[in-house]
Amino acid sequence: MSSTFLMRKVFLLSAIFLLSILFSCKKDGKLSPDFDNGNLSILFVDTFSIKSTVDNDGASQTDLISFQLLGVYHDPIFGVKSSSIYTNVGLSGATDFGGDLIVDSLVLSLHIANYYGDNSSSITANVFELTTPLSSSTSYFSNTYSSVQNTLLGSSTFMPSNSDSLRVVITDPTLLSAIQSDSFYVDNNEFYTKFKGLYIVSSDTAGGIPAINQNTGAFALFDLNSSASKITIHYRNGPTVKKTEDLNLNTQVKTYARFINDYSGTDIEKHLNNNAAKNINRIYVSDMEGLRTKIEIPNITNLTNDGAVSINKATITFTIETGTDASPNDVLEALTLSGIDSEGNAINLTDASEGAAHFEGVYNASTKSITFNISRHLQQIVNGKRTDYGMYLTPNSAIVIPNRVIFNSENSPTFKTKLEITYSKL
Repeated sequence: MSSTFLMRKVFLLSAIFLLSILFSCKKDGKLSPDFDNGNLSILFVDTFSIKSTVDNDGASQTDLISFQLLGVYHDPIFGVKSSSIYTNVGLSGATDFGGDLIVDSLVLSLHIANYYGDNSSSITANVFELTTPLSSSTSYFSNTYSSVQNTLLGSSTFMPSNSDSLRVVITDPTLLSAIQSDSFYVDNNEFYTKFKGLYIVSSDTAGGIPAINQNTGAFALFDLNSSASKITIHYRNGPTVKKTEDLNLNTQVKTYARFINDYSGTDIEKHLNNNAAKNINRIYVSDMEGLRTKIEIPNITNLTNDGAVSINKATITFTIETGTDASPNDVLEALTLSGIDSEGNAINLTDASEGAAHFEGVYNASTKSITFNISRHLQQIVNGKRTDYGMYLTPNSAIVIPNRVIFNSENSPTFKTKLEITYSKL
């Protein structure tokens, strides 16, 4: 065997050995190797502690969207969720019904775009009139209550899983008489003096949440911009001439949804109350004015204990707890990670501004996990250019999608929340 061959073999084995330790990690954030002789050293650590805290996500403005949710569902983990709808009803313009106006009925039609929950559950939609019209200059949120008349105008039971629309016939004589008291309406404001708008709810007249069994109940998602969503006035001019007039329920009139989340008796209630009996292996996120989780990395500045560093990549990965995504409990797959300012408000991370290719945040269905690249954010913190108030893991889907997710926390014995950092000493 030649000396040249032996030298090549020794060089190759040495290179393999150096590479193997190059990416090894030690506990407590102390890393090896340390080739700090003026050359760049690439280091890796995955042992920084993480702290997660479940919190209410806060009310959402729901009057800016054309899709609204109606229904009640009892999630075995997240408790009972409910959504009801408030809406004005508008004319297409100045309207002259003409002659001796006799209103026979109103027919509410709402087009179903999607449904969620138990596909064998039905929804009973109860319809009431508002006490006063919604204001076009007011913002309405998912926790806003508007006053409602006590009289039930109409009711209909339907199964959203196999229906394409909801239809409710209204024959309340008081409302019909109010509308027919004037045959000509200049605009919506004049019409609102006779017809204040509708409240549509799937529970009792008080708008409370009924007691239903776990994994039962459903939501219907209505598209109010659809031509099939409207209120049709059926009327007569004189005794025999029957006519119809469609009223608007689209974005030209004010509409919003109100959400209720009842966490009574759930582990989530324990988390929100910081009860010592809470399941520390879980973190929760949900839509519909639901839940977010605050993520903190308390000792991240220890990364610079031995001098300045350049973070090559830092990722944080959340994995769904096994078994918590069983049907019909739709999993929230669209999430985002936000920064937090000094007042506790969510702000965009610098990494998010770099675009999806950098920030990642795409749900991996095969591993049931989602990973975010937070390299820029952590670099700013360790450089002292950003005060660290933590991050929020929040929904990033449409406000009205009633989905949720349970992730393994940093305390979970399996697939715990994982922070991985590759960096270089400077």
